[in-house]
Amino acid sequence: MNWSSIYLFLFIVMFSCKQIDNPKVQFMKWAKAGAIIDNIQCKSDPNQSYCIYLPSNYEISNKYPVIYAFDPHGKGRIPVALMKSIAEKLGYIIIGSNSSKNGLGTKEINSIVNCLFTDTKLKLAIDPNRVYLVGFSGGARVACMIAQGATGIKGVVACSAGFQPNKNPMGFQFIGIAGTQDMNYLEMRRLNNSMDSVGIQNQFMVFNGKHKWPDEPTISEALTMLEIHAMQNFPSNKEIADDYLSINIKRIQTLKETNFPDSLVLAYNIAKRTFQTLNGIGNTESLKTTIDELSQMPLVQKCLNEQTSLELYEYQKQNEFASSFGSKPETWWNNKIKKLNIQKAGLKGNVSKRLLGYISLNCYGYVNGAFRYQDWKAVKYFTSIYIQVDPENPDSWYALACLQANTGQLVDAIESLRNSIKFGFSDFARIKSDPLLINVRGMEGYGELVKTK
Repeated sequence: MNWSSIYLFLFIVMFSCKQIDNPKVQFMKWAKAGAIIDNIQCKSDPNQSYCIYLPSNYEISNKYPVIYAFDPHGKGRIPVALMKSIAEKLGYIIIGSNSSKNGLGTKEINSIVNCLFTDTKLKLAIDPNRVYLVGFSGGARVACMIAQGATGIKGVVACSAGFQPNKNPMGFQFIGIAGTQDMNYLEMRRLNNSMDSVGIQNQFMVFNGKHKWPDEPTISEALTMLEIHAMQNFPSNKEIADDYLSINIKRIQTLKETNFPDSLVLAYNIAKRTFQTLNGIGNTESLKTTIDELSQMPLVQKCLNEQTSLELYEYQKQNEFASSFGSKPETWWNNKIKKLNIQKAGLKGNVSKRLLGYISLNCYGYVNGAFRYQDWKAVKYFTSIYIQVDPENPDSWYALACLQANTGQLVDAIESLRNSIKFGFSDFARIKSDPLLINVRGMEGYGELVKTK
């Protein structure tokens, strides 16, 4: 064998060993691009896992923008599935944590996030200069906390929960989202106003819905806005900006043609955020003209003024309710809840639904606190309000079942547990292990509720 053959042999051996040792290569031996992959375990802690979507053009020789998504219940597949289509279009990796969830302390959350970042950067071809965070509710608070405490985060999409801006300049683009009937809508609106008042660039988007992950068109537009913003610093496809402009101009025109006040206000808001997103990148003169035209229309001005007045009313009612928990009798709450349920339509209807959600959320927290101290009187008080304000919430019925199981109402507890399951309670491991339900485990009907779960 001559020396050239020996060198070639050594090169092949060295290259092969390097490929074998490369975690990115090993990962793609079983992972599949263009498909959702569930429950990928972290190497350093197999108890932690995540869900991913890799764009169909994924190759380990390239680097891809990444979005880390945080669901409040640790269901990583939900945001990954929601953002799958736009991730494919933009060429993004989507990663949804299965371990970060509500109820964990800051130290534990930081540990989970550090483990997630380390594992995914080891296994995936991530562009370290294009890291984004998306979260819903408690998951949005996690995303905001990470972005404020870490360096290198380029953007955050916070759905239905925000953060407290500090005096330090933000190093990331911020987009807030809330549903029209979301109890955290006012929080997100006030955050938007606060950031606007001090000149912090941000966007606030609203979709028709309650406290939940936004619909696909809304989240897709938010990610498109992040991509366009990145064009100022990173090479990108100008067609994305052109498509965004074209689509939104058509939306604005369609909304203007209806001549309904709420449609005109929506057209105005779309025009504003499209202008802000594309300013300095594309031709925005027509958008500026549209914004000026809509802002001067009496119908738009009237609707915006009404919205401002109603948001002030909502803020005042939240303060009233916050000071009344524990001090006002159940009859007082019954009367307030009935009045809120009467108003169902329009802007006022949305405010009423948000206030009902606000009461429900507070009851959830107070009930759990009372359970910790086994204060059955307080549990009864808050649970009675909880059931009335949110009669189709599985957690309200679960709380009632736990109360009844510990106050001698065992038959009623089984029925309440059945209602909880009917309305969507699915944590059967909790039912089987919860010490608050130990008294009903021998009751008739209990085994039937959990035997197939």
